[in-house]
Amino acid sequence: MPLLYRAALQGAFGKREEYNRSSVTDALFVYLDGEPEPESIARVDSGFRVRPLVCLTNAWEKEIRARYPDAAIYRRTRMKPACRFIMLENIDIPEGYRLADLDEAGFEQHPFSHGMNYSCWDAFRAEGSGAVICHGGEIVAAASSFLSLNGEVEMDISTKEAHRGKKLATACAARMLLDCMGRGMTVHWDAQNDVSRHLAEKFGFEIEKVYSVYWLPQSLPDKTKQSGTGFFS
Repeated sequence: MPLLYRAALQGAFGKREEYNRSSVTDALFVYLDGEPEPESIARVDSGFRVRPLVCLTNAWEKEIRARYPDAAIYRRTRMKPACRFIMLENIDIPEGYRLADLDEAGFEQHPFSHGMNYSCWDAFRAEGSGAVICHGGEIVAAASSFLSLNGEVEMDISTKEAHRGKKLATACAARMLLDCMGRGMTVHWDAQNDVSRHLAEKFGFEIEKVYSVYWLPQSLPDKTKQSGTGFFS
């Protein structure tokens, strides 16, 4: 079960709406569970037409595909949660870049929105983990926990477009994973594309499930498909 969804079930993140035989949970992704019914279908149609939908049951998968044939479909890969990792050696980053832990000053900047789901720096320091790379006085890459739940964290990696292709994400992820392993944290990695999946596999993560994310057209007659999600690694 996705960590974001579990956090919502426990009231730690997002918002959950329950119906007779189904539920709609807004936890970054919109998770659809149970058996679709008129009320929950109407909620999706009225409130989540430009949000990423994840169907947790075959019944919802069939409903979304049949009701919204123009939905854009993207494939993501959820890796098996892990607490021990392969530590990559000799990750050389170019001169002029500096790798460091995500400290309080960096946290307060919330680079790429990292750290936004923690109430304060002390909460992040106690329950989360992160690393950044700075260049020219600014944070250009980061890996950090998107949220924490009972010793488990969701990995989030970002790199500014102008600085990609320099192994910055790899270096940040390695530093964060080393910290997580030392502190006994379980890490969840949800790969949005093959590049992210291959990086996760280098650290020893294994594939748990390949699944679909749906973006609905903004209105039923509209044939325009939504762009892909940029959430997570």
